[in-house]
Amino acid sequence: MAMDLNAKAAYIRGLMTGMEFDADSKNGKVIAAMMDLLEEMAAQVTEHDDALDQVYDELETLDQDLDDVVSDIYGDEDDEEEDADDEDHSTLYEVTCPNCGEISTLDEETLTDPEGDLVCPHCGATFDIELEGTEEEDAEETDKQDR
Repeated sequence: MAMDLNAKAAYIRGLMTGMEFDADSKNGKVIAAMMDLLEEMAAQVTEHDDALDQVYDELETLDQDLDDVVSDIYGDEDDEEEDADDEDHSTLYEVTCPNCGEISTLDEETLTDPEGDLVCPHCGATFDIELEGTEEEDAEETDKQDR
């Protein structure tokens, strides 16, 4: 935008020169003063625009440096908190192997996988488990007993 302002001001100055503008007349003096003001304003806007670009570049560098500092200071703690959050969200179950009797801890996703057979990590035996009834099944059994 700033370059466009300087180019436009130069274009208008060229038009004034090309049409043999009389800067000595009353109207000419006003228009010439306005043209000088326009060129000064365009130069000032260009200067401010360049300074603003420099400030944005420096601010971006500072922002990246601050991100690095925060990461160095708090990075490990954030990872530990995320790991703790992940552990809190998964429910773990203890399962006893019918072959060797060893107890293993499994998450809910592994237990409810319809295609996955459970493999004992101690003896390698493959087995299937029967989950206790859901709330709907429990309600149906209670209804049958009440009859």
